[in-house]
Amino acid sequence: MQVCDGCGAQADGAHIRRRIERLELATRFRPIHIQVLLIDAAPPARQEDYFYHATNRGDRSQSSRDYFDEIAKCSGLTINPEMNEESTLAEFQHRGFYLAHVRECPAERTDEWEGALGRLGTVMIRRVEKSYKPKYIVLLSASLGKLIPQFERSEMRDRLILDHGKPFLSSLENFATGRSVPAVSLSDQLKAALPHPA
Repeated sequence: MQVCDGCGAQADGAHIRRRIERLELATRFRPIHIQVLLIDAAPPARQEDYFYHATNRGDRSQSSRDYFDEIAKCSGLTINPEMNEESTLAEFQHRGFYLAHVRECPAERTDEWEGALGRLGTVMIRRVEKSYKPKYIVLLSASLGKLIPQFERSEMRDRLILDHGKPFLSSLENFATGRSVPAVSLSDQLKAALPHPA
C-alpha cells in the first residue's frame, strides 16, 4: 500500500490508477488560460459519473447527468438531450472554464473528508496560485466554506466569487444532502455573480 497524493489515504494500485485516469481526463480538457475555475469538494465514486469522463449519457447516473448539465451551463452552453459530451467538454474548455476538486479522489466517509480538508485545501490553494492562475474562482460545496479564510489570505483573494459570503451549491450536493433544488440555477447565480461574462 502507498499513500495517494490526491487524497492522502493509504491506497492500493487500483485506487492510484483510477486517480491517474481522472487526472488524464481532466488535463485533456484544461484550458491554457483559465477564466473561471470551479472548485468542488471531491469527484463522485463512480468513474462513469466523473465530469470529464465523456461518455454515453445513459452510462451516467441521473444525478451525474444533472450535475454535468448544470456545470456545463455555467459556461453559457445550451444543454439538450442529444448533445455529445465530448463536444460539450471541448466547448466548456474553449470558453475558459475548468472544474477541479480539492480532494482528487472520492471520499468514502465524511470523517475522511473532514480530517483531510485543511491539508488538501492548502495544496489546492498552492495549485490555484502556481498552476491554474484563473481570472475567477468559484467554490461549489458548503464544505469548502472552511477554505474561504485561506483563500482570503492568499494571492487569489480578489478572484474569489462567493454567494453572499458562502460557497455556491452544486446540484450534486443538493441531491446528496436531500436539499430541494434552488429556485435559481447555479448557472444563473454565476451569471449574476461574475463581474462580467467570462
